[in-house]
Amino acid sequence: MLRPGRCRAFTLIELLVVIAIIAVLASVAIRPLLRARQASCESAAMQVLRSLQKAEVQRKTQLGSYGNLDALAAAGASPVAEGESDPNSDYVFRSTVDTDTYTIVAEPPKSHMRTYTLVETGVITGE
Repeated sequence: MLRPGRCRAFTLIELLVVIAIIAVLASVAIRPLLRARQASCESAAMQVLRSLQKAEVQRKTQLGSYGNLDALAAAGASPVAEGESDPNSDYVFRSTVDTDTYTIVAEPPKSHMRTYTLVETGVITGE
């Protein structure tokens, strides 16, 4: 029963308990969200590498040699140019090209993420 002239309100202890519960829930949820974001960035980088591999095969078939990322981008076959980052993954792409070989490296935006390398055999490796 309420006493006359007295309002019902939350006590400081009740508020601290609610804040503590929210903090625990947030700490539990943040790690999976960060992992999901990292996985989506890595997946987007892999997709770019797959498209670059197809572009290199097409160029080799048509012109007889592989091209660097600038040449592929100029032809409209690459979503990124040399040293450019992909807006979906923030990975930076660099290439080393010879007539019969190429290596494309996708460098991650953060050090704890994987670096991916694509070679002329079509194999993508992740470190």
